[in-house]
Amino acid sequence: MITDADKAFMQQARNDMRAGRMFPVFLMPQAVMATDPDTGEQQFENGALIEVQAHVTEAPTASALSGLDISDGLLVYTADVKVDINIEDWLDVDYFQYDSETYRVIRKPKKGMGARNRVEVFGELVN
Repeated sequence: MITDADKAFMQQARNDMRAGRMFPVFLMPQAVMATDPDTGEQQFENGALIEVQAHVTEAPTASALSGLDISDGLLVYTADVKVDINIEDWLDVDYFQYDSETYRVIRKPKKGMGARNRVEVFGELVN
């Protein structure tokens, strides 16, 4: 059984491991500007960028750029970049910027041991 002390220890260990390995990532929130009266499609406008610090892992292979890969005979979704953001800092967005590049959010599962403490955001490079 995981106790509160165990959860506090895991959180502190995670903070220690990430120290010095964080990079600025800019979340790009969008607000509904208008709705098309004929189609009902929402039109968005970008809001102010929100800077968060996150651990970033870039795709190691060219095959990851296609969005799909095969691993041990299984079809696996891949991404150009994976960003680990503290769950307290996360804002549900469709796009983010890292290293002067814009990425579209593909998946955003919540992760953590004992308690959810981060969001793994997988991004696809937008041309």
